[in-house]
Parts: sequence; structure tokens; C-alpha cells
Amino acid sequence: MKLKLTLIIFIISCSQLFTGCSLSISNFSENISKAVKSNNDTETVMQALPSYLILIDGLIESDPEDEDLLLVSANLMNAYASLLAADLEMLSVEDIKDQNLFYKKKIKKQQQQLTYKSLQRSSKAICLYDENLCELTSIKYSEFSEKIKKTNIDDIDILYKLGTSWAAWLQVNTDDWNAMAQLPQIKLIMKTVISYNESWDGAGAHMYLGVLNSFIPATLGGNPELGKSHFESAIKLTDDKNLMVKVLYAEYYARLTFNKELHEKLLSEVLSFKKTPAEYTLINTIALQKAKALQISSKDYF
Repeated sequence: MKLKLTLIIFIISCSQLFTGCSLSISNFSENISKAVKSNNDTETVMQALPSYLILIDGLIESDPEDEDLLLVSANLMNAYASLLAADLEMLSVEDIKDQNLFYKKKIKKQQQQLTYKSLQRSSKAICLYDENLCELTSIKYSEFSEKIKKTNIDDIDILYKLGTSWAAWLQVNTDDWNAMAQLPQIKLIMKTVISYNESWDGAGAHMYLGVLNSFIPATLGGNPELGKSHFESAIKLTDDKNLMVKVLYAEYYARLTFNKELHEKLLSEVLSFKKTPAEYTLINTIALQKAKALQISSKDYF
């Protein structure tokens, strides 16, 4: 209640003064993003995020070309979509009965809407940042590749944020072959980020490439062994602190290759982890939930 009152006072103050609030709003929005990442109460975050998203929507209405606000909005929408996915995964196999199918479909539709909007905002932000990077999500791969080649290390942050939004959108649209056809573009973004700084965002590009290369078996065009290499790189670069890497390693690579021993080892390491650095608080909390859900369903998978 106190936080909501603070938000209201802040907004009213800005609307009355008009000047001097732009920088404060951007900082405030970025601080929301940081606060979400360092929170270990996923239920509270899930309840709070819709209000924050609507708040930032209102700020964007006032300044639709503020690339910082667009990117913060995109990041928070991706975070909310991830929390929705984790919430579904916590349902045990026994709990998923006919009456829950409607709920599952509703959540998936919500995830698709969130990640699509996130991708649109990230695309607009990178276009505002550099007009040569406009329409990256709609042009042919050959043209896309040429544009990416012209980027440099100074572009790594916004390039990576577009890549994460694009990957989040793809992950909830894997049954759409038109969406899957955009996989090479996302991979190229992540490879480019790695070429500039492979430790960026906790080796996030390695983690994404681990998943993206382990979507499908090698017989259908996937490259799970390359995915494994990226997962191992992410684990090494983060000193085992990002638990989500091991969870996704188990979920995508170990399950795809039916490696039960590796699956159990990775989940055991995650569930026995004790200390989480502040910057990994939320993602590790979600990882723990996912690990428990994977353990429950493993007996029916292997």
C-alpha cells in the first residue's frame, strides 16, 4: 500500500511540474526492473508486475520515443511471461486435469501477447537508437546479417535486449513454423553478443544459444551438442551462480538426448544450492521452481 501511494505521489508530482521528470522516470523504471530481479517472492512479483506494466504503458503514452522506457517495459513483460510459465510448471502431472486445460490455454495466450508486445517495443527501441537497425524482425536474413555485421561493441546492450525479447517470443510460439524460421536471426544476435563480450548479462547469450540449439533433435536440424557446449560455457562463466542455466540444460539438452543421469545430476545441484547473489535472486527462485517441476515429471519422461 505504501509503495502504491509513493507511485501515485510521484506521478502526480511529475504531471504538475512537467519539467525535470524525464530522467527521474527513466531511473525509476530501471530501478523497478532491478527490484524485480532481486526479489525472491515470485507470487508478490506476479501480483505487482501488471500494475507496473500499466504504469510504464502510461509513461510511454506520454513519451512514445523514450527508448529506455520501451526497453524496461519489454524486460518486465518478459519477466512476467517467465513467471507465468513457472507457475504452470509447478502444477504436478496429477493436477493437470481437464478443468485446467482452459487455464493453460489462457496463460499461453497471455504469454504470446506479452512476448509479442515486448518484441515490438524492443524493435522500436533499437530503431530509435540507430535508424540503420530498423525493421530487423521483418527483413530477409541476408539483409539482416549485413546490418548486424555493421554493429560494434557499443551496441551490445540494446542488441542483446532485442535478442532476449525475440527469443522469449519464439519460445511461446514453437508450434508456429513461421516463427521457427526466425531462429537463425536470433542465433546470430546472440553469437554477435558473445563475440563482443561472452560474459554479458551473466553469460546470457550462451544460455540462450544452449536452448536455441537444443529445441529439436539433430536429425531434424538441431544441434544439441553445440547447445551443450554453450550451457557448459555459461556455467563456467557464472561460477555456477545462475541456476537457470543448469535447469534449462536439463530441460532441453538432457531430455532431448534422454540423458537421465545428467538430468538428475543437474537438478540435484540446483536444488542443493544454498547462497544466491542478489542479481540472480528472482531467476534462481524461478529456477528452483522449474527444477522441482522437472523432477516430478521426470519419472514419466525417462
